[in-house]
Amino acid sequence: MGITRKELLITNKEVPSTGLWNLRRCTLTNSGVDQIVLEKSASAFISDQLQGKIGGWQEEIRMDKAMILIRKLSLVDEFVEEVTGQDSYIGIHFVLQGSYECTRRKDSLNLVIPSGSYNIVHWSPDVIDQKLSGHNYVALEIFFKGEYLEELLGKEYNVDSNMFVLGPTLGFWNSAKPITLPLHIAVSEILNCNLNSNAKVNYLESKIRLLLIDLFLGQETQIVRNKEVSLSTSDYETIENLVSYIETHLKKPLTIKELSAVAGYNTTKLKSYFKKVHNTTIFKFITSLRMQKAKALILEDKYTIAQASYEVGYSNPQHFTVAFKKNMGYLPSSLLGTDQ
Repeated sequence: MGITRKELLITNKEVPSTGLWNLRRCTLTNSGVDQIVLEKSASAFISDQLQGKIGGWQEEIRMDKAMILIRKLSLVDEFVEEVTGQDSYIGIHFVLQGSYECTRRKDSLNLVIPSGSYNIVHWSPDVIDQKLSGHNYVALEIFFKGEYLEELLGKEYNVDSNMFVLGPTLGFWNSAKPITLPLHIAVSEILNCNLNSNAKVNYLESKIRLLLIDLFLGQETQIVRNKEVSLSTSDYETIENLVSYIETHLKKPLTIKELSAVAGYNTTKLKSYFKKVHNTTIFKFITSLRMQKAKALILEDKYTIAQASYEVGYSNPQHFTVAFKKNMGYLPSSLLGTDQ
């Protein structure tokens, strides 16, 4: 049986349900009121279309002992929400664009997750003020009970183990960690999944399980524990804004000179800062994004190899095929007529 956001959280913005078209009210920092119209509700999905000073949409996907919250918002002003946890659970917050901040009222402990970073939060029954900011806010939040992690990884990985003794901080780490390229790809696959019904739930649950295994048992946790990224918040956000630019311009050649102009850095500074944040070169990062997008176009949108190669910036399908094989380890033709 799945869990819902209401089972995990109670917000003072909710009003009684009026059926499938549920109206809630959310208070902004400037005391304005925006509407959130429940667009779609089913056994596993709740999709909200937001109207007013908050635009965009957010979606809940409920799974067995876990829940995903996807937010793709446009904000005129900061959005502040009071949240009361009903139980102890874990939240992993990935912020691709914008900034997330939460403050625990009883002791004023504060956690900030800037653009392009993430942290693991051990939520408890406390009152928390959440603040979302940035003109565009894109985030993935994964919530689950302790037993979900224990079943997945073993009894040594539970909310009472030493790995979750937080000390004077709300997060698993004192400061948010960069979303590395493998994480970025995994998160993007979850955010951009366009399957429906049970297929979507099963696909996302498998992705979440793989993501958690990699976070807690794989290289991701070890990398971010041992390596601090010494960049200012503004430089960090500049790099992540550049990533957003890259994602929306994969059809273009995307030279270092052009990207340097977009970021406002010289080429040396851009290469250095980008590698500090994403632990890879700009060229490898762009190539991986192109191959992942091409894979999605072939599998989900039924593009031909020639069409997919053109959409990700290759004028010659043969050159694309060579790059795809080198990056993915198999030929793009193996995706044709499959449901991988």
